[in-house]
Formats: sequence, C-alpha cells, structure tokens
Amino acid sequence: MKGAGSDRGIALLLVLWALVLLGTLALGFSWSMRTEAMAARNGIDETRAWFQARTGVNRAVVLLASRSADNVLAASIAGEDGDVSYGIRVESESGKVDVNLVGEAVLLEILKKGGLPEEEAEGVRDAILDWRDEDDVPRPRGAERAEYAQMTEPITPRNGKIRGIGELMYVKGVTKDFHEAFLSRVFTAHGNAARLNFLRAPEIVLRSLPGVSPEAADRIVAGRLAEPPISAADLAPMVGQGLLTAQGLTLLSGVSASNVYTITATGRAGNDVTRVVRCLVEVSGSGEKGVKMLGWLDKAPREEGG
Repeated sequence: MKGAGSDRGIALLLVLWALVLLGTLALGFSWSMRTEAMAARNGIDETRAWFQARTGVNRAVVLLASRSADNVLAASIAGEDGDVSYGIRVESESGKVDVNLVGEAVLLEILKKGGLPEEEAEGVRDAILDWRDEDDVPRPRGAERAEYAQMTEPITPRNGKIRGIGELMYVKGVTKDFHEAFLSRVFTAHGNAARLNFLRAPEIVLRSLPGVSPEAADRIVAGRLAEPPISAADLAPMVGQGLLTAQGLTLLSGVSASNVYTITATGRAGNDVTRVVRCLVEVSGSGEKGVKMLGWLDKAPREEGG
C-alpha cells in the first residue's frame, strides 16, 4: 500500500509538471503569435503611412504646378482620413545656402553653428572645398583623389560643381547623422546665388548663418506670418539693434533665384507609425507649369518634432 501511494504521488507530481510545461508552451505560443500579429500590423501600417506620404507629395506637386510658389510655401498642407494622415513641408532652395557658391569663411561659421568643433569644422570645410574645386591639391585639412583612394571603400571626388546635396555624404569627415540632421537641410546645390532669400529661408538655415542672432531668426520667422509681412527694409534696423551684423544682412539680401523646391512629406498610420518621403522638384513655365522630379529619397529620416 505504501508503494502504491508513493507511485500515485509521483504520478501526480508528473502531471503537475506536465501542466506547468504545457502552460508555459501555451503562453510562449500566445506571446509569439501576438508579436507576429503586431509585426504584421506594423508592416501594414508602414505601407499605409508610405502611401499617405506619396499622396502628400502628389498634392504638393499639383499645387506647385497650378499656384504661385509663395502661396504654396505659406500654405499648411495636410490631410487626414480616419487613422491615417499626412503633413507636407515645401521649401524653396532659394532660402538655402548654395554649397557651390558659399565662401570659405561663411562655410566654416555655418559648420560651427551646426555643432562641429573648430578643428572638425575646418576639416569638413576644406574637404568640401576640395571636393568642388578642379585641382588635385588638397587643402591643409582637406582631401583629394589620393586621400579618397586610400579609404576602405575608395571613391573619386567630384572636382567640379556639386550636382546634388547628397554628394556631401561622401566628403571626408562628414557623418551620416550630421548630413541628415544639418547639411541636407541647410545647404543646396540649386540655389543659384551666393545670397539667400530671407523670406524663403527655413528656420534652421536662419539660425545657421553667421551674423544672424537667434533673436533675429525668431523675428524674421514671426514677421513672415505677420500682416503685412516683414520686408527687406525691416532688416536694416536689426543691425543697429545688434541682432544682425553687416555680413548677416548681406547674406539675407538675395532674391528668388531658384525654381527648385524640396517637398518633405510625413505620412502616419495606426499607432504612430511614420514614414517620411523627401523629393526635389523643379518648376518651370507659367500658368499650367511643368514639374520635373530631380531627386527622391524614399525613406528619409524622421525629423525632431516630426
């Protein structure tokens, strides 16, 4: 009898362990299925967000082709349908710093304002200048063909006019993060002028210019929304107030010399799944204008606050 009771106890213990094991397996299976379902849902939402961004790009292109650029730049372009939405930012390349025309001193100060330490900024400046000049003589901190040939993945510098701002990713000393967060938003290869149009300059550009204080940048941004909007005549008093230097005033005195625009479209779907698309377009003609696609970034980085 004692042996039978012991056997029953062992059997009961085995049953309990089996139940625990089955429960654990069931819990793991349930968790795995839930994770896979969430991953599938996120994948679907990412596709939906991408289509929302594409819809926003198409809408911005139609507006640029049918309305004045100033009206499009000032407009709030967005759309929403249930749990999906998009928001658009259109920027004129006239409001950015032309990397092919910017002077050495100004370029250095912009890079420092972008957060680079002095020596690192000098290195990136020299490398950009070497990239765009036609000779093979490197500047003190720059690089030419010989230096790029020694890299792990050798490349050939342009040695001529930079055709697209994406080229700066390959310049010696430029990191991906710095390019995405700063260089690609401040510089352009399509500005067509050494001076930029303060009415069309994004806030990040205004804050990056030498001789332009944060207070001046704030006043310009606010003034563009005022009625009447801020004018070139309103900038001169800022020099006397110490908000602008003569250099800063000169840099902001450009006209709209470019008909190229950057469209940044942010699509959202579901539980804050976001997809950002960025493209570069050229608008030509009048009335029913033509729009030519110059560049497309299908998965642009999500910007802070975006």
